[in-house]
Amino acid sequence: MHVAIGNSTAVQAFQAGVQAVTSALNDLPAQLTPRLALAFCSGDLDAHEFYAGMRHLLGDWVPIVGGSAMGLCWADQCVTQGPCAAVVIMAGDDWEWQLATSQDIYRDPHLSGEVLAGQLPSLPDSRCLLLFFDSVRFAATPQQPPILIPAGPIIAGTHHPRLKHIPLFGAGLLGDGNFNLTWQFCGDGVSRHSASALQLAGQFQLASCIMHGCVPLSDRRYTVSDVFGPYLYKLDQQPIVPLFDQLTGGQHWRHLQHGPSGKPLPVTSLALARPLGTDPDEQQLVTRLMTGVLPDDTAVMLFEADLSKGQQVMLMRRDPVLMMQSAHDNTERLLTQIKDAGQQGKLALYFDCGGRMSAISGSDGEEVEIVRDLCTAAGIPFLAIYTGVEIAPLQGASYGLDWSGVLVILTQ
Repeated sequence: MHVAIGNSTAVQAFQAGVQAVTSALNDLPAQLTPRLALAFCSGDLDAHEFYAGMRHLLGDWVPIVGGSAMGLCWADQCVTQGPCAAVVIMAGDDWEWQLATSQDIYRDPHLSGEVLAGQLPSLPDSRCLLLFFDSVRFAATPQQPPILIPAGPIIAGTHHPRLKHIPLFGAGLLGDGNFNLTWQFCGDGVSRHSASALQLAGQFQLASCIMHGCVPLSDRRYTVSDVFGPYLYKLDQQPIVPLFDQLTGGQHWRHLQHGPSGKPLPVTSLALARPLGTDPDEQQLVTRLMTGVLPDDTAVMLFEADLSKGQQVMLMRRDPVLMMQSAHDNTERLLTQIKDAGQQGKLALYFDCGGRMSAISGSDGEEVEIVRDLCTAAGIPFLAIYTGVEIAPLQGASYGLDWSGVLVILTQ
């Protein structure tokens, strides 16, 4: 497996596509032919023009998979504002890929996942599945939170029992912090409200870890007692909005965060976490952001519509210091495991929640740079994509996560 990463911060989208591919091809041995491209661009760029710029050099036969990104980070730059684009070109004859796509996923996300699974074979040497989908159904407005496409159903549909043994990673994509509509690169074109599942197989291994960055307000676990889709009304039989007002001593938790542009972001300052075990180990927490409070104060709206009555949750507060420490410790631990196994990283992909940007989280510096610097010091080509939802396996199943970072490293 050979990997080369190119990038661009050009303002013109077509030029960005040409520059990113040119940069990657310059780092690829001349005797190798590109077999697959993973590509991402910020919402500042016209996705169709960026795609056309890449096709100008890659031709018609190399599949291009990816889509919108809130921001990107590569070996020597981290871009959280303004236009940016990157492409990962993969070559070599010791690995294989299979690609599945699905359209209009908002109609029935679970069925869309099953459509993806139905197109994928169960290869004996499969190493992972990468799932990308559009996060936004309807963009946010000053009056209403965004309407999102839930990750849970599409993950469940994609991770069909026939494919359950293959770890599933990926992301729900965002193009900016205002939750505007996004675009997907689906192999041979550009589309919206779609999903792609990429199966990678061959002579390589995979290592991964999850970074969080929230701390519980208390050890107390609350029982979900009234929920409908993304609307959470009650915990422990108590109306949730007054309960949170009481627990936090006011209404400041409801206030929207502000993004790099100064505009409000549709996420509250608190989060919920569903523990999968008895101990609050961050590697066993499924974190859920809240995108706002309904105008009549009857409910909060969740980023993911996957809570059910009777489940237990913890109330979490974001902690930028813990976030930075988690990124360092988990990355260092994973790289040590790879080294001890006698493996060398060939590609590091980091799916990082856009809310972890310093301008939003309030951290002292970009936590993604901690992950990048450790990976590049180990000689591993690195690309981070700021996303809306991060997907990772936990206890035998894959989940969509919020306010998390998921590091996936392909090794040989």
